[in-house]
Amino acid sequence: MHCNVFSYATVLTGKSGFCTSVRVIQGTNMANLKEPYQLFYRHRRLLWDAVKQSLRERHAGSVLGLAWLILGPLILLSLYALLYTVVFQVRPIGLSVTDYILYISAGLIPFIAFAQALSAGTVALSQNQALLLNRMFPAELIPAREVLVAGAFLVMGGFMILVYKLFTGYISWAWLLLPVIILSMTMATLGCVWALSLTNLFLKDVQQALQYVIIMILIASPIAYTPDMVPPALRILLYVNPFAYYVMSFQSVLVLGAPPPPGILFGCIAFAFLAFHGMFHVFSMGKRVIADQI
Repeated sequence: MHCNVFSYATVLTGKSGFCTSVRVIQGTNMANLKEPYQLFYRHRRLLWDAVKQSLRERHAGSVLGLAWLILGPLILLSLYALLYTVVFQVRPIGLSVTDYILYISAGLIPFIAFAQALSAGTVALSQNQALLLNRMFPAELIPAREVLVAGAFLVMGGFMILVYKLFTGYISWAWLLLPVIILSMTMATLGCVWALSLTNLFLKDVQQALQYVIIMILIASPIAYTPDMVPPALRILLYVNPFAYYVMSFQSVLVLGAPPPPGILFGCIAFAFLAFHGMFHVFSMGKRVIADQI
């Protein structure tokens, strides 16, 4: 049967039709995988300028300006540290008070960046609908700009933890995994924001419900508690929450000085790849349909 199919394809194409079809399919798949990276590379300077402008506008008129990128994380982390170590007096086994404060910080920093990206990115298209028809600034970059602006908080917060660790004489080779984790989280966040921003154009309930979703993600992520503190019956909730994988990875690398468990790291990369590529193509198709209605 296989030989007959192969011969029939060969007769139609004059050569190995089966192999030709496989090459065409493989070439198409590779082109689809490259498309989002090529888009970002072609417009990298435009996107970078847009991110810098957004950061300036966000802090325009304030006395301290961009210094809030450092002061903001410090204030929030101080409040959470006070709440959990003094008020609630939580003491995870195996962590000193200082390490526990850093543990909370390493989980809270990516959460705040993620929440900011979702909140700003979801309404980015509805506030800039005219750009959906602008070929100079592709619509995919509008939510991406908000994700990268929020990423400044993530980078600055993580940098402050690293500085403190270095100041206390601690260094770990696991820190080399930070670029991988940050890139994975950025890709995953961008995939989520592409989906939310597109949906929000015709379903305004998205931005209303988002604030409650963010609270649920905060509770379901091991930011102020370790996975071991969760009852076994409820521990499954951690592993069905994709964001928890990034929280645990940051805490493991930044505070514990160890690489995340292979399953957690694989989950970070796999979800990032699926969300980024899947939602990019959904967004690319969806924006064409919506643009026709504007």
